[in-house]
Amino acid sequence: MSNSTTVELSDANTTGMSKMNQLTPNQIYLLSDGAYKAKGRDSIALKDQLGISMPFIDLNSLKLITATSGLITPVSSGFGFMARLNGGRSREIIIATRGTATWADAGTDINAIPTLGPTGHAIHKGFGTTFKSYVQQLNEFIQQQTLGFKPTAVHCMGHSLGGALANLNAAACAELGLNSYLYTVAAPRVGMVPYAEHLSKKMKAAHVYRVANEADIVTMVPCYPFVHSPYVHGTYLLEGGMLKINPMQHMLANGYGSMINAGWKQMQSLTQGKQQQLENSLYPANNKEAGQFEQLAKMPGAMFSGRLLKLINKAIHDMLSRLGAQSLLSVGHYRSGAFTVLDQMAEILARYAQASHKQAKEVAGMLNAIMAYLGRSTHALADASVATIRWVFNLLHLSVTTMAKQAIQLVGR
Repeated sequence: MSNSTTVELSDANTTGMSKMNQLTPNQIYLLSDGAYKAKGRDSIALKDQLGISMPFIDLNSLKLITATSGLITPVSSGFGFMARLNGGRSREIIIATRGTATWADAGTDINAIPTLGPTGHAIHKGFGTTFKSYVQQLNEFIQQQTLGFKPTAVHCMGHSLGGALANLNAAACAELGLNSYLYTVAAPRVGMVPYAEHLSKKMKAAHVYRVANEADIVTMVPCYPFVHSPYVHGTYLLEGGMLKINPMQHMLANGYGSMINAGWKQMQSLTQGKQQQLENSLYPANNKEAGQFEQLAKMPGAMFSGRLLKLINKAIHDMLSRLGAQSLLSVGHYRSGAFTVLDQMAEILARYAQASHKQAKEVAGMLNAIMAYLGRSTHALADASVATIRWVFNLLHLSVTTMAKQAIQLVGR
């Protein structure tokens, strides 16, 4: 967010607010789904459509969000809505933003060049540009002179691209001291490590709810150094069918319909079990000294396995963290055009492999795990040179990006 935008939003600053209860998974599902109905920019029709399914919001207070999207030429459309809650929660407001629904939105999704976001840290440019196009509308809505009171809580939610925008909405509100809640469903990664670290400190654990399906590739892009924000808390994992990456699992009804009858505690318990499985897979109980990637390439059904891809991502992240390479990859020369993030990662990991036989084996194991995910496990790799690492990372990046585009296009139909 620009400095001028920050000044405008600061008029709505409220501090010392009491903590309010979170919304339910069912309410988040309904609001995220309802945001798509705003695309036509008809607020009267939108109120009629939402009235029956969402009795918990004050329809008289509803305001449409109009924003622009697109890679080159901005295209304007309805991007969601803002409203007060009903009854005893009438001093709380919701900001619901929609996911990809047009070809222009798809252009926003792929514009992953870093730019400064509402916290002053590097974020995804496409998401940031769309956010800036409507931030003044948020500012006007949450001001006390508009509402007649200072909001005691701001609940931000959305599916897919809408989840990325919800992340920025919540971050901007948190910067102002507002009691900000973040709920994302099938959201891609929004910012780089410094942004994630900042938001992890800024937002309370009890205020962050990031729902992801294990077979939804969109929740795993853009690739490193983009990471989920916050990343220290708030993750809720849903089952992904047979755990194979499937573009259909990104669709709200297909991959996230179980939210309708779920509770946060139930989802949290399921997530903790999955995270323990992940740790056990990386560090088998019968071989605590095994390298992180020792068993990954041998996993049954490895090709396009959502769990294997998560294991690979986590292990790479852990390795780079041990090397202190996160800051380099998050800023460094990323925007200079001198070399890409993949080049940097290849160079760092190749040097790491050269340091010892054990580390060379670890990197080779990582490469073979990636090849297994890509269905190329017959091509065993022992070479951990810059060229080999770069080649394998390129194959992985191409596969992940292609699948993510397919998933986003399905949502936009």
